[in-house]
Amino acid sequence: MNYLKLLCLSALGGLLGGCAPVSSQMPGRAIPSLIFADLQSHPEKYQGQMFILGGLVMSVQPHKNGSLLWVDQRPLDTWNRPLRNAASGGSFAVESDQWLPSYSYAPQREVTVAGVVEGKMDKGPLLKAREITLGEYEPWEEWYYPIPRHWYDYDPRMEFWYTPPYFDPRRRGRN
Repeated sequence: MNYLKLLCLSALGGLLGGCAPVSSQMPGRAIPSLIFADLQSHPEKYQGQMFILGGLVMSVQPHKNGSLLWVDQRPLDTWNRPLRNAASGGSFAVESDQWLPSYSYAPQREVTVAGVVEGKMDKGPLLKAREITLGEYEPWEEWYYPIPRHWYDYDPRMEFWYTPPYFDPRRRGRN
């Protein structure tokens, strides 16, 4: 009986551990409260400090011995996952020592980054990545949504515009 309890607890721990977007050590070392606009305007003030930022991937390209990732910043929820429907705060660059494949880091994919501020690159802060976590890819969305959701800005009122009462071929223009 104790063996069964131990097995169930370890399985539950594995499930819960797999859901965390950033390892348990990173949030303790990172600065918790930050307004991204302040970091974007004065990155030299925060140089050498660790932050956890997130957003949507804009592009990834080879850079030195690794990759350079551009991210469209979004606020994070309590689990450090970016809020996709929130307003963008700007963009930031992430320098990684690892090669990041462009097929995994596709545009509009959610990403959470724990990194140290190194300075400014173009118009956004530059972070040296300590840990990068991709959001889950949901292949069912391609089949469930015949029209990509970003075409209508993820507006929940327009999510099913192709179904009645918005679109009904029998209505023929009547209200």
